[in-house]
Amino acid sequence: MDRPSTSQQSVEKVEMFEVREHVPYQAELTRAPAAYDEESGDMYSSKWHSAWQAICQLFNLLHHMQIAIVVFSMWHFALTSAPNGSISNLQLHIIFAGTGYQLFLVEAVLTLHRHNAWSGQLSKDSKRIVHGCLQLIGSVFVIAGTFLGLAEVKMQINTAHGICGVIALAFSLISFVTGIVALFSSKVRLMIKNGPMKILHIAVGLFAISMGLITMVMGFNMDYFSASQGGLSTALMVFVVMILFYVIVQPIVDLVSTTRNIL
Repeated sequence: MDRPSTSQQSVEKVEMFEVREHVPYQAELTRAPAAYDEESGDMYSSKWHSAWQAICQLFNLLHHMQIAIVVFSMWHFALTSAPNGSISNLQLHIIFAGTGYQLFLVEAVLTLHRHNAWSGQLSKDSKRIVHGCLQLIGSVFVIAGTFLGLAEVKMQINTAHGICGVIALAFSLISFVTGIVALFSSKVRLMIKNGPMKILHIAVGLFAISMGLITMVMGFNMDYFSASQGGLSTALMVFVVMILFYVIVQPIVDLVSTTRNIL
């Protein structure tokens, strides 16, 4: 039998190719790995989920802007309120206590937020380390600011702002201690159970940050601040309340989930 010529072989190959081109599309066999991100190793989410994440991150960014505005306004008032440029214990109280609560302790809570802009890519252990460092710095600022305020009034606490400030300080310190115990109990398996200690840490920290920000709202409403700031004091109170409601969402979710896991 004669072997087919080269031209006949090419025609057969073309015909086979044309037949294969008309094979019905099979999604389960020809699906491309378009849903996989080779750089990050993550799977792409749906468009609705991605849109929701973008909205949450934008909302988080707006709250960071509010935090920056509040802290800047406090520093500006404290450094410029005295006509002769001097800085009293009361002004230092505003700087230290306000920065401790509004910047360091609020950011410590937001570190664990799933949509936080600057800590969202960190691992869980890294988030805990940053959370603890910010809480330590915030506690130092709050202690210094509180005692500077008490020194200004000669240790006499006769206002709602002062009473709430002392309560917030006490619970901030308790939250820091319980956080250390919860961290080490989960790492080295101490006799103290990690679950109940974590619940205590979240609950105490939630109350501490709430009392701290409420104390700030009271401070912005005092005549010493509001008399010279006018509408700015109202705007700062609104900002702090909005930040408070945003900050407590994630701790409440963590508190409920941790309690359910134990029960």
